[in-house]
Amino acid sequence: MAYRKPDRADRVRTATYVAVYTAAIGVGAFLLMPRGAAGASAWAVMVIGGAFLLIRWHAQNTAYRCRLCGHEFEISILTDAISPHGPGGGGWQYLKCPRCGRRTRTEVLRKE
Repeated sequence: MAYRKPDRADRVRTATYVAVYTAAIGVGAFLLMPRGAAGASAWAVMVIGGAFLLIRWHAQNTAYRCRLCGHEFEISILTDAISPHGPGGGGWQYLKCPRCGRRTRTEVLRKE
C-alpha cells in the first residue's frame, strides 16, 4: 500500500466530517433530549454510532510513520480510538512502532 503526507484537501475533508458529526449530535440533543428516556437513549446511540463511524473511517484511511526508525504501519480501530493524538503539520498519534518497539509521536499519513 502506498502512503503520502496529508494535503489541504485531506485536512478540509476531515474537518468537514467532524463538523457534520458535531452538528448532528447538537441538533439531536436539541430534538431528542426533551423526549425523556427514550429520546436520551436514541441520542446516545446516535453519538456512539457516529463516533464509531468517524473513527472507523479514520482508521481505514490513515497510516503512520515512526519518527525514530521511519517504519510505516497501520493500526486497528480500537487503537485509533484510544491512543493520544494531536495537531501539527498533518497531525500525530502517540503509538508503539511494531518494528523498533519504541513509543513516539508518529507522523499521520494518508493511504493512497
